[in-house]
Amino acid sequence: MRGDIEIEPVVGDLAAGVRNFKDGELDDAETALNRHLKVNPKSALAWYHLGLIAMERKAFDPARKDFEKALALNPQIHGASSNLGVLYLEAGEDIAALRVLTDARVLAPKDPRVLANLATAQLRRGLWSQAIDTFKEAVELAPGHASLLYDYAAALMDRFEYEAALKLLDEALMYRPGFALAKAARVACLQGVGRVDEAIAYAEQALKDLPEPVVENYIVLGRALVAGGATDDGLDALQKAVKLKPDSAAAQLALGELLDAAGKKREAMGFYTQFLKNPARSAADARRIRDRQKQLQTTATP
Repeated sequence: MRGDIEIEPVVGDLAAGVRNFKDGELDDAETALNRHLKVNPKSALAWYHLGLIAMERKAFDPARKDFEKALALNPQIHGASSNLGVLYLEAGEDIAALRVLTDARVLAPKDPRVLANLATAQLRRGLWSQAIDTFKEAVELAPGHASLLYDYAAALMDRFEYEAALKLLDEALMYRPGFALAKAARVACLQGVGRVDEAIAYAEQALKDLPEPVVENYIVLGRALVAGGATDDGLDALQKAVKLKPDSAAAQLALGELLDAAGKKREAMGFYTQFLKNPARSAADARRIRDRQKQLQTTATP
């Protein structure tokens, strides 16, 4: 919380709960905070820290309720607004996320985490110019934050500003050389600016260097290979992507489209169906694939 905002005294069980949370003793922290709430049911900080504990445990619905209680008691706890915004984004409630993250920014205008989350919410609502400005401000406050640089680059890639995104990704990889997602994004940027051979070589080297490549590393390799004319090798890379993460909407879509382009309509339909059932799919891609499925329904062959 901001230093000029009056907060409740952190003493007794509340202090113990906060201390135990910081030490990673989640069960002890929860017990102490619940004891505090029995005596002080309107303790916003207790509800806030219970929300943090729930997030650590990946219990997102209880975390959301705890943060909402904290903010109802004290709307000035910007950490609760920021985390609640993230949970709203995860649930697809973009308008609610934008609202609470805008509130958090007013309370903590120099917190790069708040700004990064707000920029993501702005992107979701189609406020691209505002999101870019917010990302830029966040990066200026936290210049060595690799994940933030990656998110900023991804926003630029949405508008095909690949050269600018490449610079950000190179900076991110300077700070975190093993950043698998940044390496995948860099491949996509290289392909985007027409350096296809370089994209393929970089993607293949990344798969050799990374101890734990992610599904995106195989997806970008597959797409780059197809762009370079090596369709069979591209298909193999995308099949590896699906094998690595069968529930990846991006992998299902990429493989379905490649099979479709190769004339393997029935197989493409199977992956399109999986993609459309995937809750992680984007609305725009889903509309496009539904239209394509209708075209294929009477023409798909083994």
